[in-house]
Amino acid sequence: MNGKAIKNVMLPGLVSLGLAFVSCSPPQGPAPPAAAPAAQGSAGVAQQGWAADWESTVAGAKKEGGLNIYTVSGPELRVVVSKAIKDKYGFDIEWTAGKAAELPQKIQTERRAGLFLADLIMGSTTRQLTVLRPEGMLEPIKPLLVLPEVLDKTVWAGGDIPWVDNDKQYIINTILGPDRRLAINTDMVRPGQITSFNDLLDPRWKGKITVPNPRMTMKFFSELSIVMGVDWWKKLVANSPVVFDDARLGIEWLARGKYPVMIYNNAQIWYDFVQAGAPIKKEILKEENFLTGGAIPTSFFNRAPHPNAAKVFVNWYLSKEGSTVLTRVIGVQSARLDAPIDHLPADELRQASATYVITEAEDFFLLNARDQDLAEQIFAPVLK
Repeated sequence: MNGKAIKNVMLPGLVSLGLAFVSCSPPQGPAPPAAAPAAQGSAGVAQQGWAADWESTVAGAKKEGGLNIYTVSGPELRVVVSKAIKDKYGFDIEWTAGKAAELPQKIQTERRAGLFLADLIMGSTTRQLTVLRPEGMLEPIKPLLVLPEVLDKTVWAGGDIPWVDNDKQYIINTILGPDRRLAINTDMVRPGQITSFNDLLDPRWKGKITVPNPRMTMKFFSELSIVMGVDWWKKLVANSPVVFDDARLGIEWLARGKYPVMIYNNAQIWYDFVQAGAPIKKEILKEENFLTGGAIPTSFFNRAPHPNAAKVFVNWYLSKEGSTVLTRVIGVQSARLDAPIDHLPADELRQASATYVITEAEDFFLLNARDQDLAEQIFAPVLK
């Protein structure tokens, strides 16, 4: 249900961003068996090489007895992933959960004290790119990838492993689905009442829209700046939106009807509320053309205490099995072409005729960093 051609387009006044044309033509039969990673000697020797490496890695992970992942992900993902890893590989995951702006500071403090506790970080992608990697905390994750089904480029939308960083070495991602930014309470907003982001400038919505705090996350600001322009943000702030610091609280306000409209920013937490039957819905507005990674892109720390367990995890994370678990928990389409989509509505799938800004790309996150001061200036009237 996905195509593979990627093309780059220069957007006026912005850094160059990767735009993906994604075809939804169904694959013609099953994909051919993946080739084994390159190795000296015959194909049989290469197969034995990766298989022996993998067997040794799994055995080493069991001896290490655990894995430490720092994450911005919610409790449901942590529970489901922990069970899947425990059942399949026999070791436990210890999660350290926190906000995107706080986790890197915690890691920095620990490492300065000589405590190298983290193996992987999942989420907080901007900080992975702008803090953890520049400060030399990350180890290339690419050498950890050994499973043929992971290295087979034909199974990935775009024709390659879904790298976030331009070097294609450090940060991987297995989710890539349409990113919707506007959500409504269906008991309070009529269908079709909001069809464009410009509709939010109507005085009828004054004081009734909630928006993430740009000090906590910048993705939403940069996305809408691309399609609507910075002046649109100034007009929206003049309409007195209510700023929230915590994504779960923002969605709870919407679900309970405290506010009818929300510019939302966390796919996984959203999915939790939808499954619980909350009267909330994401609106598809005419300006939207983004693909998101579900806030779980992952990288590997140097001096990791459990390197074998980390290697097992990242291969599972990119496998069909791991991608299936993650897309079902998060409710966003996988970047793998062979991962299921039956749990997703049609409007949550990549479309054949669309051209998308891929927000899980280093250039986009650099744009986030560039826009930080500007966003805080614009939001100053409504920030506490």
